[in-house]
Amino acid sequence: MQLRHLEVFHAIMLTGTITAAAKMLNISQPAATRLLLRAEDQLGYKLFDRVKGRLLPTREGQVLHAESERIISGLENLRKLSRNLGAATSGHLRIAAAPALCLDLVPLAISRFRLKHPDVSFEVETRQYADLVRVVLNHEVDLGIGFDIQAHPGLDIQQLAEAQFYGIFPKSMENQVPATVKLDWFRKHPFIGLRSDDPLGAAFGAAVKLSGVDLQPIVEVKTNQIALSLVARGAGVAIVDQYTAAAHDPRQVIARPLLPRIDFAVHIMRAKHQPASVLARKFGAVLMQVEKSVSGALVTTNKPQRT
Repeated sequence: MQLRHLEVFHAIMLTGTITAAAKMLNISQPAATRLLLRAEDQLGYKLFDRVKGRLLPTREGQVLHAESERIISGLENLRKLSRNLGAATSGHLRIAAAPALCLDLVPLAISRFRLKHPDVSFEVETRQYADLVRVVLNHEVDLGIGFDIQAHPGLDIQQLAEAQFYGIFPKSMENQVPATVKLDWFRKHPFIGLRSDDPLGAAFGAAVKLSGVDLQPIVEVKTNQIALSLVARGAGVAIVDQYTAAAHDPRQVIARPLLPRIDFAVHIMRAKHQPASVLARKFGAVLMQVEKSVSGALVTTNKPQRT
């Protein structure tokens, strides 16, 4: 019994007439009649008897109806699921990201995404570079978001944005800090350095080495967030990624771009053997929109009043 035959049979069982069944299935009455006759012909027995203008199921039809209800119900659930997958109206996304991206960027993107898709749930965790790559390759998360992700045969990598490092300073220094800050300027103040072996740290270290400036930190930290907290409490000055800089409290910290600027990339990655879901692709698009607004807000908020 073909699926279309089953649908016509089920519709007649519900409505009692060919005309009503055809209307329910949005087909013509002759088409519904042909499908019923073809089903009965292939089965070799009647499914309905005509009694006073209505179709009443035969004994065989009654037995088939009990099973057909389960199949039709399952088919409708499948249709709903396929529509939801295409519309990305529900589901679950597992995300791992660099800690700095979870201060503002990822939370803002999730908040904006759930305004339109309130039935989508999220699982978010922060990971340093090596762990971030590992959990994506092992399919422990759907998406990984990090800085300067290096090419890997098992990864599908997409650039989210090009970003830059910023200097951050205690609010009390606002009148002393120029509009753009050269690396040499940091040698005159207590410097908080980032100890990092990931590609982002390597990019910054290479730029500092190329400039010929020897920065001697009074405090070394493992994450940009610790550096931000130290600066907010007046312990010194620091250089951090722009997403950490964007998360600062302007009552405690000011941020300025570097001269020359030191750039890095922000990437979204997933395992190559894991096809990107509609949900993941739509969230990636929202993430790009939010990144632009976060970066734009950082530029606007930190325009110095004097240099």
